[in-house]
Amino acid sequence: MSAFSKKIRSLHRDLGYFVIGLTLIYAITGIVLSGRGLGWFKVEFKDSLVIEKNISKDRFNDEFKKVVLQGKVEEIFDESSYANVKKHLKLKLIKKEDEVLHFNAWRTLNIKYEQTSGNLDVRYKGYPVALEVFVHAHKAKHDSAWFYLAIIYSVILSFLAISSFWMVKGKNGFKKRGVYFMLAGFAVVAVFLYI
Repeated sequence: MSAFSKKIRSLHRDLGYFVIGLTLIYAITGIVLSGRGLGWFKVEFKDSLVIEKNISKDRFNDEFKKVVLQGKVEEIFDESSYANVKKHLKLKLIKKEDEVLHFNAWRTLNIKYEQTSGNLDVRYKGYPVALEVFVHAHKAKHDSAWFYLAIIYSVILSFLAISSFWMVKGKNGFKKRGVYFMLAGFAVVAVFLYI
């Protein structure tokens, strides 16, 4: 075995050990995200409080944001979510029954507001906090530190795929058996792209 092959095999082994934790986290959150439309692992969070009375449907989105940013809906919105609420919360009126307004946002946030009493009932379906952290990491955006970890991880995975050519020699090695498995992997991707 050449010195180059030994070096590649050694690096493949060590990097493989290094990314075990990352691989398991990305695999589990990938499963969770793939089933997000089915509600896998999601739980319902509820919060009730009394706010200002007689808020019109047109003002409600802005008033609700203020309530969240004051920390009054902490069961659902902790401080780390405030930036997202400020930028992206757009409540839609989905139903009005007498003086009761029903709003919805993000397909998982439902709010019932009684205008005459100021009673507010907030329900949100989401992941438990321990899982939410990793799901957020899996969906990392370019302005997040997780983004750089994802890039590094992707480079290591690419190296592991390519270096596998040198891992096994002989009839079970890449040149014999490995080529067929590699082509089968590409074929599976092509079939799923087609269907």
